[in-house]
Amino acid sequence: MPATKLSGNAMPTAKDWMTPPRLTLPPEMPIADAIDQLVERQVSTLMVVHGKTAKLVGILTDKDCLRVLSRAIYDEHVTPAKVADYMSEVKVTIGPDMDMFAIAEQFLSCHFQTLPVVEDGVLLGRIGRKDLLQGIQAFLAAKAEEQQKMLTASHRRERPRSIEDMQRAAAKESRETLAQRFTRNR
Repeated sequence: MPATKLSGNAMPTAKDWMTPPRLTLPPEMPIADAIDQLVERQVSTLMVVHGKTAKLVGILTDKDCLRVLSRAIYDEHVTPAKVADYMSEVKVTIGPDMDMFAIAEQFLSCHFQTLPVVEDGVLLGRIGRKDLLQGIQAFLAAKAEEQQKMLTASHRRERPRSIEDMQRAAAKESRETLAQRFTRNR
């Protein structure tokens, strides 16, 4: 889990949970080599970028690579194909400051399991559905902890200090509420 501060109202963002682009493909790479990379790395998606500029030009998925077999069946004269011939167009990107709930909406609008994190066309990283779930899980856990602390602090402030306070509280509240007020937090 990344070291990210989840206190207060800070919403986790893509930059908190993205994975740096360890492996990318150039568009001119032979598709057979790209398939080798997908299999070797045990990933379903690789980003396609132009050399040194790291400009994102496409996404190659395992599904895109299935078209290689489809074309080979129907074309007797298969020419050596390149990644650019099979890659998918980039239709959805994530900005580094996009919050986790906005990213969830992006995932719901597309079929990709991994989305590129891009700034000014340059690939900064990638975020997958599992990364997003971990981010949301950590955010919700931090929020629940924060709410519990606030409830505990509120509970201590409202605890009766004298017999008169107890009598006033007993007259105003239900039996369950009284039990909660008088129970010690452990």
